[in-house]
Amino acid sequence: MIVYGSEVLPWGVERLHAQCVWDNNRDFIVDEGANAGQNVTVAVIDTGVDYTNYTGHPVYHPDLRGNIAGGLGFRYKWQENVTVEVGDYDDEIGHGTFVAGVIAAADNDVGLLGAAPKVEIYALKLCSSPVVAPQEVVAAIEWAVDNGIRIILMSFGCANSSVLLEACNYAYNEGVLLIAAAGNAGANAMDYPARYSSVTAVGAVYPNDTLWEWSNTGPELDYVAPGVNITSTSLNDGYAVYNGTSFAVPHVAGAAALVMASKTDWDYELNYDGVWQNLEVLQMFQDWALDLGPDEWDQEYGFGLVNAWRSCQRPQGDINNDLRCNILDAIVVGNAFGSRPGSPRWDPRADLDINNAVNILDSIIIAENFGKVDP
Repeated sequence: MIVYGSEVLPWGVERLHAQCVWDNNRDFIVDEGANAGQNVTVAVIDTGVDYTNYTGHPVYHPDLRGNIAGGLGFRYKWQENVTVEVGDYDDEIGHGTFVAGVIAAADNDVGLLGAAPKVEIYALKLCSSPVVAPQEVVAAIEWAVDNGIRIILMSFGCANSSVLLEACNYAYNEGVLLIAAAGNAGANAMDYPARYSSVTAVGAVYPNDTLWEWSNTGPELDYVAPGVNITSTSLNDGYAVYNGTSFAVPHVAGAAALVMASKTDWDYELNYDGVWQNLEVLQMFQDWALDLGPDEWDQEYGFGLVNAWRSCQRPQGDINNDLRCNILDAIVVGNAFGSRPGSPRWDPRADLDINNAVNILDSIIIAENFGKVDP
């Protein structure tokens, strides 16, 4: 196990990482046998990822070297009205590298830890960025679908386009989970492609779960996630801290990867094939999201904050990850009952509904699932 002091982690990681334990002084510990998004493929459609080319072999940031499975660039030629693939996907801006780190920074002895540190990242570079050409996005989406990608991240906004809408709908119907940024204008209107119904739109919240004032809102918003003071990987093997809905997106993608890497839940199986489908993941997210707004859904928070900790437990209430909800889990809740962050008895494992309090609601979750075992 490797211990990370909380000061080096993006603040959202402690709340979104599905399989974790805390030591006596509440440092974050990753259980190396835990679910970390293994074997889930993720396409980060962005500005690429930073690397140095040594004799034809890319060398990535130390926190990403074990997680980048490959990449490709897409360049739209305006005069010829054609999009071509290019081999170079090196990130010259830093945005894609930052996004990749939030979801996939490795469980190693340096830097920080991503939300799903064992996913396989494919960096699909939009060569026309920062002015995004929809044609390049379409080509990247089609490549991702053709190559069996499970999750597509789109932390950008671009012009509305019928061909882009068609590509998103195509990918969604093929079972791909598409996740995009709501936008950073503080407007009551989603950016595209987040506005499309086939794309999961994500806004940003502060560490206290209040809405970031620049996060776009609107009727298409689905969820919110950490997006303020996020630490992640940057150019030249460095680290940086940024704000934005762009960086809320990989938190949700990481949570989705954790679900996809876990055993399927029969309560959400639509076709009983033993594989998580995009619709199944989204239904689980909706059921277990932490409602932050006035209603079950609202235009500022959507369905709420994605709750990976609760949705990845098998069964619900299995705090100690022994595949059963029993007296051991009840003891954890009992010992922390009545506590809040900062109090001597606070144990974040016992906060099953992630409302920053161990209370009767957590006890009810234990009671409702007591005696259940992982089938």
